[in-house]
Amino acid sequence: MKDLIIKIGRASHKRVKGEKGFTLIELIVVIAVLGVLATLVVPKVAHIKDDAEDTINDANKKIIINALERYYAENMEYPTDDTDNKLPKDKLKDYLDLNDDEIAKWKYERTGKDSYNLTSTAEPSS
Repeated sequence: MKDLIIKIGRASHKRVKGEKGFTLIELIVVIAVLGVLATLVVPKVAHIKDDAEDTINDANKKIIINALERYYAENMEYPTDDTDNKLPKDKLKDYLDLNDDEIAKWKYERTGKDSYNLTSTAEPSS
C-alpha cells in the first residue's frame, strides 16, 4: 500500500516533455500558504474601522471640551443646555467647528454654573 502511494506521488510530479503548468501538489501548497496568511491578517484588519471611529470620537470630545472651556473663560459660566440635552450650538458657534452630525452624537447637560456632563450617544464599537 505504501509503495502504491509513493508511486502515485511520483507520477503526479512527472511532466510530459514540453508541458507547462503547475502540479497539483504545488497548487495545494500555495492555497495552504494563502489560507494561513489570511487567518493572520483578517483579524487585524477587521478592527481598523472601529479603532478609527473611537479615535474620531475621542478627538471630537476634546474639541467640544475645549469649546466649552473657552466659553467658560469668557462668560464665567458654562452654557445652558438646549432641549433634549443637546449641545447649545448657537452659544458655541464662535468656539466650535464641527458639523451638525458630529455635534448630534453628544449629550450635554449643565449641572451647575461651574460644571457639566458630556457623554457620547454614539454606539460603542465592539
